[in-house]
Amino acid sequence: MERVVVREWVELISNPVTFRAKDQRVINHADLPVVKDEISITLRLKLQSHASSWATIFHKGTADLIRTPGLWLTANNSKLHPRFTGNFDHNAGIMAVGDGLSLEKWYHIAYTLSNSEKRLDVYVDGEWLGFYCIQDVKKQKVIFNDGPLYIGKAFSWGGINGDISNVRYFNWRLLAEEVKQDLIKRPIVYGSKVALLHVPTRKYLSTRGVKYDLGPNNIQYMVICSTQWMDLVNDVWTVVGAHNNDVNVGKSVSYGTVIGFKHQATEVWLHSHGKYAGSTPKSKYQQVTLCGDRNSDDDWIIRRFDSDIPNNHDHLLN
Repeated sequence: MERVVVREWVELISNPVTFRAKDQRVINHADLPVVKDEISITLRLKLQSHASSWATIFHKGTADLIRTPGLWLTANNSKLHPRFTGNFDHNAGIMAVGDGLSLEKWYHIAYTLSNSEKRLDVYVDGEWLGFYCIQDVKKQKVIFNDGPLYIGKAFSWGGINGDISNVRYFNWRLLAEEVKQDLIKRPIVYGSKVALLHVPTRKYLSTRGVKYDLGPNNIQYMVICSTQWMDLVNDVWTVVGAHNNDVNVGKSVSYGTVIGFKHQATEVWLHSHGKYAGSTPKSKYQQVTLCGDRNSDDDWIIRRFDSDIPNNHDHLLN
């Protein structure tokens, strides 16, 4: 019976991790999705310095020349050097593709490899950068292995000097459109600009600058579900820390985190009056406004949306 491989992927590193030449992460083969004849790896990378020798980004295998998949940077100028092992060549792949990576700049890199398609492709920031094709498609093939996946230093070669985040491992060959989709799956961090979409109506949370008449010292704006088309002025919010909580801009926000939302146009905060302290005149549901004075009623908890509980929205309240 032919083995059926279900499409699976896993994120091996989420938040940015700083690597030095001697640093490595090792992921056992058993902890990775089952691969039949295709594989893709995507990641984000920011170099702090160029290495004076070959620098490993990732390498799966048990020795220097067992390397499916593998990705290195060339010495001094950090050009991408994607490789794999085949039954015709222990070190097949693309030689020094691109112009080289700049320092202190984040890049999205995608490596895709398919034995059935007989090709290796590499992308930077969603743009197709280069490819390698197996010529003798009847006899030559990619050799996959059951060795561990090394991120950073592996065997004879040191790793990179820089930061790596969002390392994702797929057991299929990503198409160009899927690479672009992976690119825009940017992690939500403190300082991110986001839009908030109401799931049932598909409308964006917005304001039109209408103030409540609550006196000169009480600045509160009406908040509404506006339209199904995003308004880049009124529908944009900045992710900030919770009330009285100092955070580092750029740090990832995970499920269960308490955060705040600062409205980009008015520069005030998404606010609620507490579960029982206030309700809307018409629906009698909990009232949400924009408020100029920060307090604990501006705090919101991030939860994963569960589409199987459409009638229970308690988990969406602050």
